[in-house]
Amino acid sequence: MKKLFLLISILCIIAIPTKQVEAKSYSFGGYYCDAKQSLGNGTFYLTCHIVAKTDFEINHIEGDLILKNVKLESIRTNSDWVSNNGLSSRVSFTSSTPHIGSFAVADLVFIGNESDTECEASFAPDIAEKQEPETPEMKACAIIDNEYYGKNATKVTEEKYYEECCNYVCTIVDNKYYFDSKGKSVSYEKFKSDCSESNTVITPIPDSPQTGIDYGYIILPIGIISIIGIIKFTKKNAKIYKI
Repeated sequence: MKKLFLLISILCIIAIPTKQVEAKSYSFGGYYCDAKQSLGNGTFYLTCHIVAKTDFEINHIEGDLILKNVKLESIRTNSDWVSNNGLSSRVSFTSSTPHIGSFAVADLVFIGNESDTECEASFAPDIAEKQEPETPEMKACAIIDNEYYGKNATKVTEEKYYEECCNYVCTIVDNKYYFDSKGKSVSYEKFKSDCSESNTVITPIPDSPQTGIDYGYIILPIGIISIIGIIKFTKKNAKIYKI
């Protein structure tokens, strides 16, 4: 009975499907340095090459330089690779397009003294990845860093921003912008002819509790002014901008 149970267990294990996961791999075994070249003044320069080999697309590489008795003098990148950290011992490279297979990234030039018997210029990579492009910041009808953006997310004037995004009707904003019955910014004369009536009154709209911005003034016929009407109209125009 025990033998039969053991046989069934073995058969079950064999029958269970297995999923093989192929790990992404990369290497910088192609990193190598040329022979030292004397500069004739007791110093030498040494050129080293960063060459990568990957089986997946990458556009971002970072790593540390391990230096002994040498100094990083310059970096020359290959293809569309760009150096991000200058002459720091922490090097970072990005490319505008992803790369796969074997490819050269950059050439590094080091300077040292010929009198030093022990010198080292090694590269220890720790990041090799494909970075996804960042999602652009949404700027439609927004105020960012005191800059105004209209409905098409393009930079506009303060006046144009109010016209496109705030839906002001027969409103005076900051005592300098006048919006007619269609929400268009107009001159004071046009504003008066379009919005004023013999029995009208200018009613101030309270400051926004969130922004503290003076909404300006709105003209309403006396015959329709009431507590309910004022509350409804104030709520309708309460949204000024978003950040």
